[in-house]
Order: sequence, then C-alpha cells, then structure tokens
Amino acid sequence: MEHWSTGRVGLVGDAAFSASPMSGAGTGLALVGAYVLAGELAAADWDPAVGFAGYEGVTDLRSA
Repeated sequence: MEHWSTGRVGLVGDAAFSASPMSGAGTGLALVGAYVLAGELAAADWDPAVGFAGYEGVTDLRSA
C-alpha cells in the first residue's frame, strides 16, 4: 500500500499494521496511532492532507 490515507480517511492501529490477532497489540497500536495522528493534525492546523502526510512521514508500516 503506497499511502495510508485518502482525503479525510486514514488507517490507524491494527488496521494499518499487520499485527498478529493473538499478540494483543491492536489496542496499543490504535492508541499510539490516534495520538500521533492527533498531534500531526493539530500541527497542520487541522488540514487533513497535511496532517495525514505528516502522520505517514513519522509512522513506518514496515516496522510492524
């Protein structure tokens, strides 16, 4: 997947990462993803295109 967002919709948490269902990491990934995304959106003055670009820039899907 080239991008995790389009328009005002983006993937966070275990929807964005391929964590094992038995790892118990889904909730933690969702909370961290939401926290990071909220920070990026706030820094972008709530512009979704800029906020999601920042979120994708600081989050690396390959690390999951």
